[in-house]
Amino acid sequence: MHSKRLAGSLPSLFLISLCYQHIGSSVVDAAAFLPSGPIGTSHVNAIPSYLPQTDRFPVAPLYLKKGGKKKKKATSNLITVNKLAFRNYEVLEKLEVGVSLVGTEVKSIRDGKMNIRDGFIKPNPNGRSCTLMNIHIGKHASAGEFFQHEERRPRQLLLHKQEARRLLQKTDRQPGMTIVPLRAYWSDQNKVKFEIGLCRGKNVRDKRQDIMEREGKREANRMIKNFNVG
Repeated sequence: MHSKRLAGSLPSLFLISLCYQHIGSSVVDAAAFLPSGPIGTSHVNAIPSYLPQTDRFPVAPLYLKKGGKKKKKATSNLITVNKLAFRNYEVLEKLEVGVSLVGTEVKSIRDGKMNIRDGFIKPNPNGRSCTLMNIHIGKHASAGEFFQHEERRPRQLLLHKQEARRLLQKTDRQPGMTIVPLRAYWSDQNKVKFEIGLCRGKNVRDKRQDIMEREGKREANRMIKNFNVG
């Protein structure tokens, strides 16, 4: 009787030992290799104790890479600042606008070849658009002469008709008003944006007053710093 039970359990022991040799220390479902009939004490005692008693295999997590290419962002969003405008003009309003550029101009801007010091904005007489004038963008070094751009060409600004009409009305009706570019920067979509300002020119008295206020703030900050250190 015992010999019959042992003979019935030999195939199961052979399959279990064979799977353990091939898989190593992986988890093996030992119950799947046992006979389909009722399990006796000989079958339970025949399973080695070093095999883990579990009914499922561990599933490793999958780490999949996301598809698509990401756009390269610029290290600094700021391109240039018109410091001369803040010194000679009083900024009353600010507005963010886009600008129409060609490929070589964008590449030259990335190389730092743009100067907005002498620039100004001219509203068109129809009140539908504005033009950026006298902005210098140097030529691109690796482009041919046929594909080069004119360095100081008029460039169309991208803004709404209502905004262009409002700027035209303010510059025409109020004397001494002008529109100048204040700074240029890269947007989150890697596009060139301009911050333009509706400005009024300063006289000598206003400039002196600004210089006195700036010197006063600087002296106050210096005294606060020395007081904190002491």
